[in-house]
Order: sequence, then C-alpha cells, then structure tokens
Amino acid sequence: MAARMSSLLLLMAFFGLFGHSCGSLPGDPRMIELTWRLENGMAHWPGMVPYNFTIVDRGMIPDGFYLELNNIYLAEHTGTHLDAPAHFIQGAWRLDQVPLQNLVGPGVVVDVRDKTRDNPDYEIGPQDFQDWEREHGRIPDGSVLMLRTGWGEWYWDQGETAYLGTDDGNTSLLHFPGLHPDGAQWLADNRKMHVIGIDTGSMDYGQSVQKMSHQILLPKRVVFIENVGHLDQLPITGSTVYAMPILIGEGSGGPARVFAIVDDRTSACSLTTSTVATVLLALSSAILYNMI
Repeated sequence: MAARMSSLLLLMAFFGLFGHSCGSLPGDPRMIELTWRLENGMAHWPGMVPYNFTIVDRGMIPDGFYLELNNIYLAEHTGTHLDAPAHFIQGAWRLDQVPLQNLVGPGVVVDVRDKTRDNPDYEIGPQDFQDWEREHGRIPDGSVLMLRTGWGEWYWDQGETAYLGTDDGNTSLLHFPGLHPDGAQWLADNRKMHVIGIDTGSMDYGQSVQKMSHQILLPKRVVFIENVGHLDQLPITGSTVYAMPILIGEGSGGPARVFAIVDDRTSACSLTTSTVATVLLALSSAILYNMI
C-alpha cells in the first residue's frame, strides 16, 4: 500500500512540475508592449487638441486618507489609437461596433526600413508585400499586419518635427512614410486581414490629401492602428496581437492598448514530449506493479 501511494504521489508531482514548467498559459508566453505612453508633450496631429493630464489630488485630503485623482483631455485619435471604419466611411462601423474578435490575430511584421531610411515620403506598395510573402509565406487571414517604417524611433527621442515633419500645425509640411493606395488595393483584393498597424501618424503617407488608403480599406471593415510603438521588439511572425481600444460610444476611433503575446517556450515544451511519454510509461508500470 505504501509503495502504491509513493508511486501515485510521484506521478502527481511530475504532472505538477511539468505543468508549472510550461506556464499557466501555453508556453509561458512573453508579453510585448506596442503602445506609446500617454503624457503631456507627446506628438499630436495638427489641428487636434494636444493631450493634457492634470493632477486633481495627489496627497492627503481633509477626509483623512491619501488620494490620487487626475483629469485627462484628449482627442479620439491620440497616441497609439484605432481608426474605426466610420472615420472616413459614412454608415460604416463606429468604434463601439467593431467586434472584439476582429481586434485579435496573428501578428505579421513587414519591415521597409531600408526603403524609408533616405525617403521620408516612401509609400509601401504591392511589391513590398509580395517580397515579404516570397520569404515568409502568405499573410494569414485574420492577421494583424504591422508596417514597420522605423518612424517609431522618432516618436519621443527626436520630437514632433522629426516624427511628423512639422510642429507648427501646417499639414502641408507633414512628411512620413505610409501605405500606398496600390498597396492598400492589393491587400483589399488579395488578403483578408482584420487589422493593419503602422508606426507613423497615419496609414497614408504625410503628403497624402485624399487619404486613399483609408478610403480603400476601411470600407472592407479593416481597422487601422496608428502610432504603433516598439515594433523593434515584435518578431516577424509567431505572435498574437491584441488591439484593445477604449469603448467610446459612436467613436470614429480611440486610444488603444496594443500588445502581443509571443510564445517563446512552445518548442521547449514540445521537445519534452518523448521524455514525458517515457516517464509516464515507467510510472504507470510501477503503479500497476505495486497494485498486483
């Protein structure tokens, strides 16, 4: 009886240790922040109100306890934010109508920094996507497609002029890369992603007037994320990206918490399968032997 109990306890301990080693979520995933922090002085679109954070209380109050309380004032399209289809398309989904399942998907990063390094007005076209697919395979349906131009490096470090091209509110002076209408049309015709993100102030490049990439993709119920942060930390594939906006009723967009889950340890756990099978066989044999 004692031997039987020892074997059972050993089996339970093994399952506990193995389960713990692989984490409470499959593969003990790594979390990646893709959102810029909201704070006073951050870059904002010309003509929109700048973000303002005001402290109301921060300390002991007359009622005898410590309290922190703040007011914030901001435009919908502030910082890392989502563009709902209604932003440019009459009668389309507003922010509170976008289904949650459309805001989650496998992450894909198309890196065009070699094209934008000497050309702040570069527009990402069909060839960029076709080149990516030749190396990495087809962009999966339902994906969150991230366009990495390198402009995120300027978001805080170099100021608003470096990031947007101007800091005086003159939209004719905007200069930053974006998605070419031909690239938008190729995606609309050939791929079925739910979300497209970019590390610039707009999906269309800075000098765009008609914002044609918005007008091409938003009617397809594709949601945009603009001012995406930290794309240098996101792998080209192998992540799941979540884009969770504030639920603003009738909003054309809104600030969002965007993050990714990267399962770095899935392979490590899967490599133990043969070991698990061997140990289970040995333990099962021991239990059966002790039950005889």
